Formats: sequence, C-alpha cells, structure tokens
Amino acid sequence: MEEPQANAARPDSVQYREIARKLRKLAREFRFPEAGRELFDLASRYERRADNLDAHNAAGSNADHH
Repeated sequence: MEEPQANAARPDSVQYREIARKLRKLAREFRFPEAGRELFDLASRYERRADNLDAHNAAGSNADHH
C-alpha cells in the first residue's frame, strides 16, 4: 500500500496529468473498445483539470506581480 502524500488533499496539475497518463495506458490494455473510450474520455477530463489548474495558478501568480 502506498503512503499518503503530504499534498494529497490538494492535487496539482502534475498529479492530474499523471492520472491521465495512467488512464490512457490502462485504456490501451482493454479488450473492449467502449471501456477504452470511456477511460480515454476520463483521461481527457483530468488533462483539462490540469490545464485549468495551471491557468488558475498562472492568473494568481500574475496578480501577485502587479
């Protein structure tokens, strides 16, 4: 069993992208096309979460510099 990460309560974009990568890998291993498509769709949603989090963090970072 994996140890809980210190920042597990606040996932960052890297963690979301890692989940997406693992989902895509798993989707390629499925024998049933529909299940694979569902996992690819879920992976895309995690990528969008990462993108949104990066954009949010960038906006906050830019606000700090003004």
